[in-house]
Amino acid sequence: MSEESEDMHYRFERKFVFENKQNTYVEMLVKNHPANFHEIFRKRFVNNIYFDKPDFDYYFNNFEGNSQRMKVRIRWYGGAFGWIREPILELKIKEGELGIKKSFLLPEFILKSGFNAQNIRQLIHNADLPENIQEQMKGLQPQLVNSYCRSYYRSFNHHFRFTVDSQLDYFPFMQNHNLFLHKMADFNKVILELKYNQEYSSEANRITMHLPIRLSKFSKYVAGMEKLYLRGLQR
Repeated sequence: MSEESEDMHYRFERKFVFENKQNTYVEMLVKNHPANFHEIFRKRFVNNIYFDKPDFDYYFNNFEGNSQRMKVRIRWYGGAFGWIREPILELKIKEGELGIKKSFLLPEFILKSGFNAQNIRQLIHNADLPENIQEQMKGLQPQLVNSYCRSYYRSFNHHFRFTVDSQLDYFPFMQNHNLFLHKMADFNKVILELKYNQEYSSEANRITMHLPIRLSKFSKYVAGMEKLYLRGLQR
């Protein structure tokens, strides 16, 4: 039986992009917020391998801001390379700012020089995934690896969460052979993300009104693809 975690509650995710600010500045904004946000987990690195269709359909839907979007990724925590423990396959479906997510535990693997798309296909094949997910993954290709440092905060009433992401790194994922030597770093951005369940949407403005910045649209997948090799791509 596959180990699946599915969040069937639609959740809002609203992003605020700070340019040329340190993560400590953004974290102080969170800590000084009137809703009394406090840190709920140790700061850690988040890593992803993002997938897309051969025609980059997921990229274009996110780039164009279509209301219905999807992201497929393998996520893990800690070091970006080497022995990868407890990797999770995530399918994230967005409708506007609302999203739901399905998660499946994958076998451990080693991400190192020489790792390629065939290794990914074998990893997915060996996983105990539902048949429909196996079929869906057959039509997708790994496109990039990204890594960033994340801190976690929750409001005093537990209705809202903030995450602060900094030190964004992007690596291209070649289909045949990867050395992971070509890295694009983005240390000029800090991403503040507000997350809350749909039932608390009426309270959200009281949270965002205390931020000195407007709501932004930002996708790490889109940003990474443009930095690495997709700038100027058209349908």
